[in-house]
Amino acid sequence: MPKATTPTATRGGRRHNPLSDDIVATGVLKNSGKRAKRATKQEDEEGQAYVDAKASRKILDMSRDLIDEEEKLQSAASAGKIQTAFDFDPSRIGGESDQDDDFENDEAWGDEDEVVEGIEVDVHDMETFDQILNTKEQDPLLTHGWDGNPDGTQEEESGTNLADLILAKIAEKESANFGAREEVAHPMEEDYELPPKAVEVYTKIGLILARYKSGPLPKPFKVLPTIPHWEDYLALTRPDQWTPNACYEATRIFVSAKSNVVQKFTEMVILDRVRDEIHETKKLNVHLFKCLKRALYKPASFFKGFLFPLAASGTCTLREAQIVAAVLTRVSIPVLHSAAAIKTLCDIAAEQASQQSECVSATNFLLKVLLEKKYALPWQCIDSLVFHFLRYAATANAEVRAGTTSSAAARQLPVIFHQCLLAFAERYRNDITEDQREALLDLLLNFGHEKIAPEIRRELLAGRGRGVPIDPIEQDGPAFDGDDTMVMG
Repeated sequence: MPKATTPTATRGGRRHNPLSDDIVATGVLKNSGKRAKRATKQEDEEGQAYVDAKASRKILDMSRDLIDEEEKLQSAASAGKIQTAFDFDPSRIGGESDQDDDFENDEAWGDEDEVVEGIEVDVHDMETFDQILNTKEQDPLLTHGWDGNPDGTQEEESGTNLADLILAKIAEKESANFGAREEVAHPMEEDYELPPKAVEVYTKIGLILARYKSGPLPKPFKVLPTIPHWEDYLALTRPDQWTPNACYEATRIFVSAKSNVVQKFTEMVILDRVRDEIHETKKLNVHLFKCLKRALYKPASFFKGFLFPLAASGTCTLREAQIVAAVLTRVSIPVLHSAAAIKTLCDIAAEQASQQSECVSATNFLLKVLLEKKYALPWQCIDSLVFHFLRYAATANAEVRAGTTSSAAARQLPVIFHQCLLAFAERYRNDITEDQREALLDLLLNFGHEKIAPEIRRELLAGRGRGVPIDPIEQDGPAFDGDDTMVMG
């Protein structure tokens, strides 16, 4: 059999380059071995001979500059204007220079007979120069000198010292604060006009609120509590024509504002709407009832803007007091706010008793509701309540002495008065003094109710005086050691 022939490529040499040469020279087998060898050989032959167009342009420009400079030097040398080192004459070192010869024929400078013209500088130009350069602020030596004086002179021995400067600053500060207080106490009345665009916007919002049922409110109305003169913008919306739903949504927006804003809003809008609703229908809409509950989340603003104006109006009916009392019963009120409300209502009742107003029953009803919440009231508030009850007896005796009413009519106090006194006796019988207890018992003896007075007398007699310890004989349990802080009365 004939022998197997091998390919000619294998006889002459290798079929391809080694894999390592291809990877190092040309990357991952992007070019063939022959093309890579040709490229490397061409680079070795050319080397750095190739120059791009940008570099060639720079070289030509430099050569042109050198040629021009050389031509200028040759033309100057041929004209004899430039002295070379071989033309230097050492004998002219001590002599007069050519520059002195140039100035020989010139006029003398600064002759005595010559008058120098003064250049006038404009004041505005100088101020502009100082503002641009800030010379006075940057260099204090220009204005104060080395010793710190504005005029550059030395300070006299009788100059101001540090203590005088401090006192002057304090006086200036106090005068400024006093002026600020006067501005706050007596603000300047400025003629403020509402923008026409704002008037148009809030007038249209009032039309929307007049038929509002549900949904989001306009954005200009939501930002109303935060803008100045919001009362004028609120009046443009006609709050008397709002629907009860709109009143509730507006209350939710205003309650989140500052206390004085809530107080004004409650007095301007909620008070009138609630009273009108009760006067017309003898009851209150559920949305307006929710308005009162929402406004009571800020008790101080609610009391100052709604409860106190209602009680002090002189026209508050018992029906209105009953509806407002229902709100007070359903919402928890902080102790201090309740105490302040009770004391203020006692003062209002005192004014009404002196004026013989018919609103006394409504005020007593509000007091009864606050007393039934059974808060631990401070002694000042309890004393105000005792004087409130005793004031009726003094007023009735004064009327009998004046002859305006008979003794039988003066003895007939309102039933709500006795109910309020009973609520006070049940809760605070241990917080009154012995003198106050005796005065209240005398009040019951002369002006007591035939059915309620016995219960009030029993409660008052069962209590102990303010600060008086419990009798160890009457108490059940261990003997009394003189400390009644943990004893529950």
